[in-house]
Amino acid sequence: MIRPDPLYEVLVSHYAELCAVSQYRPRNQRVGGIPGHAVMYLKGACRDASAPYPRLRPCRRASSDRADPEHGAGISVNRWFKNVNWVATPGKSLFLEGEVGTYELLDEARFERVLERALDLGMFRGVLLHPKPGMESPAPMRSFVRKDSLGTDFALRFGRTVFCARLPMEPDMIRRAMDFLNDLNDEYYQGEADYQWSGYADNCVHTLHNALAAAGVWEPKSVRVTKLRQLFNLAVPANAFVDLAFLSNEYPIEDFDKIHRDELRWKGLVEHGWLPATPGALVLTLPVLQVNALYDTKFRMFVLEGFLGSETTKRAQHLLSDGRYLQLDANLRYFFDRYEAILAKRGESGGFLARRWRNDAREAAREAYYAHIEAAQERVLEVRARLAELDAERQRGRR
Repeated sequence: MIRPDPLYEVLVSHYAELCAVSQYRPRNQRVGGIPGHAVMYLKGACRDASAPYPRLRPCRRASSDRADPEHGAGISVNRWFKNVNWVATPGKSLFLEGEVGTYELLDEARFERVLERALDLGMFRGVLLHPKPGMESPAPMRSFVRKDSLGTDFALRFGRTVFCARLPMEPDMIRRAMDFLNDLNDEYYQGEADYQWSGYADNCVHTLHNALAAAGVWEPKSVRVTKLRQLFNLAVPANAFVDLAFLSNEYPIEDFDKIHRDELRWKGLVEHGWLPATPGALVLTLPVLQVNALYDTKFRMFVLEGFLGSETTKRAQHLLSDGRYLQLDANLRYFFDRYEAILAKRGESGGFLARRWRNDAREAAREAYYAHIEAAQERVLEVRARLAELDAERQRGRR
């Protein structure tokens, strides 16, 4: 299991986690789809329990307790939803582990308690379902949650291995992702059109990718375009996880010209003080709960791009073997060194062409860029100092 230190939750108040989860494999039952599933967790955006259908609101406080509903919310799209696109699970513990402890037995009785918990919370309030093929009417909600939602939309680790790319974000970015998701559910719940899931044109990944696009993380993916065009716009759970992990660590923050020419990146830097490669961007893997009477507990990798090649597989293997993606202290050192190298070149004037075309606006932009890098390096130092303090406090508490 690769998991960020619990101190991370104290240090980082807002983040997004885009997760790919492996194939669902219950014992003695039909297994799930081969590509697995994609979900997202937003720390700082919480489920709005007062809404008549799934919606989000800003969390009322910054919480480091994964079981606290005010910590954040897990977002999942389900192919059988009709009048909404997604549902929200309050708190990370219910979303990932179904509130089952590491050494607690997952059996039928515990499964039923988690089912009742989700229904009592009203997680599916207002949600209508499509009937399955060959059925005239949709399944009752309790039956649907038992068979098609629990273990897929929440309590993910009951039967799946989870791979997540965690990206620290500014509060306003989380707010914009939240607004996008709310607008999407508003459109289906209040409008005349029903949500029609499509594996290649409008699936779980499209929604989550475009929520992050609304936050300014990357460009959006189109939905409902022609089949031929969509073949070049596929949204695969594992690929999305790998893409975000690499973007958040490998984006060339050293290249001022590239950033300045890129409208999305320059806006992110100027308006939000944010670039996609950012300290604290980590990868985590969480296995199926092991004390488990209901599901196959073998560690399973996700299915990647298949016929499109093996590049994503190689990138994923790199992610899961390099300490700077996995450990906060190594990640912070990595970014500090990158910032140090950038600032060492601050006084360089460039070549003849750079001097020939220099203008005041460009020089102001360069200074804004270097000021951002300098401030980012200062924040890394502050976080490292705070991390050392928290670690020392924890060590004293163990004595």
